[in-house]
Amino acid sequence: MTAALPQSATRRHGVTFRILLADDSDEAHLLVQSYLRDMPYQVEGVSDGAQAVAAFKAHPFDLVLLDQQMPVMDGFTATRCIRDWEAAQQRVPVPILALTAHSCDEAQEESRSAGCTGLLAKPLTKQQLFTTLHTYCPADPRPDVARQALSYAEMTARIEEAIQRQRPLFLDQRRQDMKQMRDAVDQGNFESLRTMGHRIKGLAGSYGFPEIGLAGAHLEQAAKARDLASVREALTELGLLLDRAEEAA
Repeated sequence: MTAALPQSATRRHGVTFRILLADDSDEAHLLVQSYLRDMPYQVEGVSDGAQAVAAFKAHPFDLVLLDQQMPVMDGFTATRCIRDWEAAQQRVPVPILALTAHSCDEAQEESRSAGCTGLLAKPLTKQQLFTTLHTYCPADPRPDVARQALSYAEMTARIEEAIQRQRPLFLDQRRQDMKQMRDAVDQGNFESLRTMGHRIKGLAGSYGFPEIGLAGAHLEQAAKARDLASVREALTELGLLLDRAEEAA
């Protein structure tokens, strides 16, 4: 029988640590790419679980981050597909972390059942990212690589700088969302409202806007309940918070 090999054994020799990120939010991809700019990490982004499975089969990765809630195929289903493929190929399982904006208690059991290595709660914080990379990125004994290693202070400073650059873009995108959400209210499209509320809930805290994240959560719950009055209240709340954030910028 052929011995099982880590998938990363097939990658070329070098310092790059390859990460597969599956999330249907372009902003989530931009955020992680900004975090890791000029660092020895390469991120390949896809927007749904089916694309994640295809990318995983096509290229070696050292770490996989899968959003729990995605179109076409959700993160847990994608994890099961990846684990089945690894077993068929006799590969050592690559760490897979589920990204979830739901409560960890709610997702923990399903995550374990699907084969995930662990969970990361959204919004993704500096501390979470730092801890994750240092947990799953193997140390390299070569002196030239050791010199590239960043301290906690250096990494968090870079991440904070990246967040500050992206905050105006985040607020601008939320203004565009407000227009779409008002249209969705007029059309009675509660699913679209729920999806956008969920996305705001999962992103806002990463940019330093926890109150906007809470407003997104209120919108998500109101849309899920198909409570139009509460949806309107959540949108009003969100609009006021955006005004306040833009005045403070």
